This record gives sequence, structure tokens and C-alpha cells, in this order.
Amino acid sequence: MTETDEYDRIFAALKHPLRRQILLLLEEKGEASFTEIQKAVGVNGTGLLSYHLKELGTLVEQSERGKYDLSEIGRASMALFWKVEREKQASDSVIQNHLERIVGEIVFLFFIVGATFLAPLSADIYLSVQTVFSGSLITQIVLMFLASLLGMVFGAVLFLFYDRHYFSKNPRTNAVHSLLFAVGISLMSTYSAYISYQFEMVSANGSNFAFWFSILRAVSFLGITPIVAYATGGFLNRR
Repeated sequence: MTETDEYDRIFAALKHPLRRQILLLLEEKGEASFTEIQKAVGVNGTGLLSYHLKELGTLVEQSERGKYDLSEIGRASMALFWKVEREKQASDSVIQNHLERIVGEIVFLFFIVGATFLAPLSADIYLSVQTVFSGSLITQIVLMFLASLLGMVFGAVLFLFYDRHYFSKNPRTNAVHSLLFAVGISLMSTYSAYISYQFEMVSANGSNFAFWFSILRAVSFLGITPIVAYATGGFLNRR
């Protein structure tokens, strides 16, 4: 038998589930009779088990008492098997950790976007209800404008820490990413404000003050966010 044939026999034995089961049994038990192997692997016919033992060839050896055990080649084969299994498990673990990291990034990002968008949305809904039932005072609009803008800026700061943790610690890069984040939030908040404005127009108390303040809020957010991101990122890098 050539060396290539020997390797082919080893890989064929490790690939076949029943033969691999026999090898694992002999590795664990150390020595087993034909009947013990037959019972352990759950083979009913003696002919089938005899065939597989024969196919294992030099991987197993039979003692004078008729019991089977791993040969030196068989032990080397099992060492190779466990090495491959460890590498496979390590690879699977790396893939799983990578997937968990991606899922964590997505969930965290959705949380930040939702929390940031909630500030202007809540303010717009409050002002719409006030306008429909009693009309909104300019002071209420200004206060809700400032409160919602502050909430949006806080969300942008959360996004900055997210961006620095997962992507880059460069202040300029953080500022660009934060500006893109601000554009997305501003578009969403402006659209929600427009919907609220349309809702207000069905009432006699409808006013466009709140809508124009929402435009001003979006523009202010677009201007403030990259500045805050760049300044905060630079400060954190100097620490």
C-alpha cells in the first residue's frame, strides 16, 4: 500500500460517520470486543460491522484475545481528527462573535436613531394637539423647539460615541459621520412636522408657526451636530 493509499484510507475512515464512531469508541474505551463495538454503535448485522472494521484497515488492530484497539496510525488519525475539530470550533466561534458584533451594532444604531427622533416627534405631536384644541402660544412653540433640539443634540452625542467605538476615532471622520446622521434625523423630523402641520390645518386654530420652527430646528441641528462631534472627538483624543 502506498503512502497516498494510506492517507486516503485515513480520511475515508474519518469521513464515514460509522467508522468515525468506531474509532471514537476505541479511543475512549481503549479496547473492545466485536460484540461490544456492535452494541455501542448500534449495528444489527455482523456482516456490516465486519465490513467497516475491514475498511478501517491499519487504523485498528486486533489482539490475540480477539479484541480491537487503535493502532499507532489510528491514534495519529484521531489526533488529526481532534485538531480539525478544534480549528473548526475556533472558526465557528470567530464567525459567531463577528455576527454578534454586527447585530449589536445594528441594534445599538437603531436605538440611537429612535431615541434621537423621539425628541422632535414628541414635540411636534404635543404642539399639534395643543393647536387643535386651544391654539399654541409662541412661548410654547419656542420652549418645545429648544427642548426637542436639545434632545436631538444629545442623540447626536450618543451617535458620536457609537461611531468612535465601532468605526473611527478621527475627529474629522466623526464630524462627517455625524453630519450624515443629522441629515437623516432632520429629514425624518421635518417630514413628521409636515404631517403634523397637515393635521393642524383641519382645525380652525391651524398655524404655520410650529412648522417653520421645525424647519429652523432641522437647520440648527445640521449646523450644531458636526461642530459638537468634531470638538468632542478632539477633546476625547487629547485625554
